[in-house]
Amino acid sequence: MTTRRHPAARRSAMLRAQEQSRAGLRRLAPGVALAVCLTLAAAALIVTNPVQAAAVLVLVVVALAASRVLRESWPYVRISLSIAAVVLVVNPLFGAAGLDVLWELRLGPLHVAVTVQGIVYGISSALRLSAVILAFALLNLCVDADDQLALVSRLSFRSGLVLSLASRLLPVFSRDAGRISDAQLARGVALDAGRWRQRAAARLPLLACMLTQSLERAVDVAASMQARGYGAGPRTSWRRRRPWSAPDRLALAATLVTVAALCAGIVGGVWSFTFFPLLDDLWVGLGSAAWLLVLAGLSISLLVTRPWRRTRPSRA
Repeated sequence: MTTRRHPAARRSAMLRAQEQSRAGLRRLAPGVALAVCLTLAAAALIVTNPVQAAAVLVLVVVALAASRVLRESWPYVRISLSIAAVVLVVNPLFGAAGLDVLWELRLGPLHVAVTVQGIVYGISSALRLSAVILAFALLNLCVDADDQLALVSRLSFRSGLVLSLASRLLPVFSRDAGRISDAQLARGVALDAGRWRQRAAARLPLLACMLTQSLERAVDVAASMQARGYGAGPRTSWRRRRPWSAPDRLALAATLVTVAALCAGIVGGVWSFTFFPLLDDLWVGLGSAAWLLVLAGLSISLLVTRPWRRTRPSRA
């Protein structure tokens, strides 16, 4: 004989299972996860030593893997790899200020030289840019879009409203463009035939249709907001009641320590690293107190996201 659960019990079990499926930064409060991701990006921008930049990139990748979004971050990884490849090629060719020349070419006034210093500078720039891109990928994948907009609306309500409407209408416009293109193709219109000028001319009517639909949809949204009483009375607010846990507080404290260490390092000149004309020692800044605090703070803010204990979901 099987017993049916009460709807409230089923909802509670579903929320419990959803909470248990979360991992990494997705277990933290949205504001704390936002602070951790921005701190990772700031650390990647501030540090200049290639070894330190590589360590920050490793921490970002570990955070993606711990949050179980490494596969979803592949589009961001491809973008970061493309930008890193361009930086690795361009910087050594045009960074000819180094003294250790590996290859040199002179064609009249043109002087191209590949130096050890230029290669190291390119590697450092590629690592830092990749870490920044993946840190924002971590933010987009681990913090829900509604939570991000809710955080923005606390600072500027109108900006949060505009971003919320844009984030919800852009996918609709994309689907509309796909449907209009399919309708044109079904009617025999060659959208992808000929040169780029012919393809652009064939798609100009699509832009007119999209503009008309966007204006009509904007009027509909404004009418629905007016019908719901938007702007008719004092502003109301909605807040998701999610109590802060011990990992949230510990991650926020570690993040604040990391930010303080980064600021202290800027004031003390700890993050300065000379590439030209000669390289500084790569291992000098690794023993500084500011770097050790940054490394410890970032590591703690990522380690506390691991669940304290695993609980098996209850059976019906």
